[in-house]
Amino acid sequence: MATTRIIPMHRNKGKSLKQCLTARTDYAKNPDKTNAGELISSFACDSKTVDAEFLLSKREYKNITGHSYGRDVIAYQVCQSFRPGEITPEEANRVGYI
Repeated sequence: MATTRIIPMHRNKGKSLKQCLTARTDYAKNPDKTNAGELISSFACDSKTVDAEFLLSKREYKNITGHSYGRDVIAYQVCQSFRPGEITPEEANRVGYI
């Protein structure tokens, strides 16, 4: 049975927003866990520049609303878990878009 978790990512004390976004996206794109990047896909952004695109979106939001985010949630990560052999990596990726 599949499990899906949505994990909020917060800004770490003493780190810039850019540092936090880059660290989190680099961790998610780990070549050892993504078959050297083959299992990475993205929606409404480019996986190669996702940290910069998130940062730009945050800046645009702040400019439009005037809201300062401090240590608020800076992004969300969706994690899917499947039992071994339950689903192929390609099918798991497709399910992630639903």
